Amino acid sequence: MSSRETILARLRQNRPQGPALPDIDAVPFITFADKFDAFRTLVRNLGGDAVQLQPGETVQDIVAQRWPQHGRVADVTAANPERVTAPHDWHDVDIAIVPGELAVAESAAVWVSHAGNSQRALYFLTQKLVLVVPKDAIVDTMRDAYARVSIREHGFGGFISGSSRTADIEQSLVMGAHGAMAALVIFV
Repeated sequence: MSSRETILARLRQNRPQGPALPDIDAVPFITFADKFDAFRTLVRNLGGDAVQLQPGETVQDIVAQRWPQHGRVADVTAANPERVTAPHDWHDVDIAIVPGELAVAESAAVWVSHAGNSQRALYFLTQKLVLVVPKDAIVDTMRDAYARVSIREHGFGGFISGSSRTADIEQSLVMGAHGAMAALVIFV
């Protein structure tokens, strides 16, 4: 054993015991009577919106009603999604329609991490982001969400919430500074 290993072994052996971790189950967590309504209210406060797909409607119908005049649409939820080879190929996308796995009512966040998500730059380069989430995939809290999420592809996954906005010291609000200027979550 080297002197380094001897010193490290002694340190590990004589390390003081840390404090006990708190019991997170001792505190009751938020539950919402209507998770969709809670999600929609908060995402609207964040500058986005949420709707439920009605019988006979399609995601494309809702997008066309919301933004009748638009540029390039990249729909990666389509049967034959557009394939690109580099993130720069998304530079002129006006509307991106992407799948979301899970929605969180308390934070209006949507978990994204799906197979085939090789061009995740699309989430941040588009002007208008449409997240398509299964209507039964909405949970009350981030704690509930973390119990259900898994990072399956290339180690990437993230929560996206509302449209991107930031304000400086002078309180000048800038929409779309770090991502989409508008966000719409469609529960299907």
